[in-house]
Amino acid sequence: MAAIRLATERQTETTSERASSYARLVLIGVILVFVALGTVIAIKTPAYESADEPGHVQNIETLVSGHWYGMHCVSIPFKCSGDEAHQAPLYYLLLAGWQRLVGLPAQAPYVAPVTLEMKNGLFVTHSSADLRFLLWLRLPNVLLGACTVLFTYFAVRLVSSNPWTPVVGASMVAFLPRFVFLSSFVTNDNLVDLLGAVLTVASLRYARAPNRWRMAAVGAVVGLLLITKLSALSIALVLVVLAFMVTGWKRRAGYLGIGVLSTLVISGWYFVQNTVRYGDPLARRASAGYLSLVGGLGTSFGKAYKAGNPLSLIFDRVPVRILDSFWYQSGWNQFHWSWPVNLIFSLVLAGALAGLFRHHIDRKTLVTLLAITFAAFLSIWFVAFQTATYQARYAFVGLAAIAALAAVGVERWKLPTRFLLPVMGLCGTLVAIQQNVLAVHWGA
Repeated sequence: MAAIRLATERQTETTSERASSYARLVLIGVILVFVALGTVIAIKTPAYESADEPGHVQNIETLVSGHWYGMHCVSIPFKCSGDEAHQAPLYYLLLAGWQRLVGLPAQAPYVAPVTLEMKNGLFVTHSSADLRFLLWLRLPNVLLGACTVLFTYFAVRLVSSNPWTPVVGASMVAFLPRFVFLSSFVTNDNLVDLLGAVLTVASLRYARAPNRWRMAAVGAVVGLLLITKLSALSIALVLVVLAFMVTGWKRRAGYLGIGVLSTLVISGWYFVQNTVRYGDPLARRASAGYLSLVGGLGTSFGKAYKAGNPLSLIFDRVPVRILDSFWYQSGWNQFHWSWPVNLIFSLVLAGALAGLFRHHIDRKTLVTLLAITFAAFLSIWFVAFQTATYQARYAFVGLAAIAALAAVGVERWKLPTRFLLPVMGLCGTLVAIQQNVLAVHWGA
């Protein structure tokens, strides 16, 4: 009997090792397909045919030229310092460092007449030289997206021992059409998404075995997020949730203090700079005034934004906008799916999440993932009270946590069925590339 049991255990171990090997091969394939899709979009989309890309590039070029970008206007609205000068600097510093490393000189800002001449939502003319330059900045963003997929895999691996569940979660992110298109262009959302995945890994590691160093690591990642994009401010709520995973109020306060202090060590200089330059740590008043001049509030130039009925905004307009923009948008947001398609994708995701009710998952792990997801979506409401240009992509800071929840939710499904949402996303991405990139007459 002992010999039979030993043989059975060895066979089980061999089967498990084989499944893990297959799963890792599939993960590599998923990442390679993601990189291929993102590269095709980056190469085939003419320069600056992505929302706000000119403004993001202008911040980078200002840094490459040796100057610190800031919010200022000479006249309204055509001689302002881009439309993204209110953004935090980490992403632009990284891309400026990359541009210096490859030896590309600073480029002049992308201005009239091209940005003013549009037909059917597209620029009338394009420069092949601009695209050749821009590819040096776009392709690193594809790499950031691939790293986000990889860290999503690491995050889900901390949640489940099933070798396929992390691959399912990673493929959900890799083949989300909105994420693929974001990763193909120059936007600080890509660094936010990567840091959000890193935050998920760090938070899950803390939840498994809380200690001061792990809380400090979580706080450091939160700090990096804040100096990348202030719309991620709500993600700091995770520090409070994690602090309550230890017993005793004194110990909780100590852990929370460590997390906050670590956050401020990384990001405090930026808040001091904002206070000195603009009068408050978040530069809210200066940003609102600047964005009103450049039309970044979703209102007419020079007009302040008012959220209107708060209840309607919270329970109607924001949820509708999330449904409309979570799964796919591209270009200057003129390319998008109809609501029935978005609804189908949302229902499949809801079905995956419903599987959590039948699945045993560690309480601290579940609370951590839910807290990150909640804080990520809260950022949409946070922005909605300040500008009408809010979109669901702000919640992608929690994309790894969302994918982890969905992947665990489908763990009881048959293996091929567990890839239903990623396959739907891949098909949707291919259709979007064909219709909104390859088949579009962009002008010459």
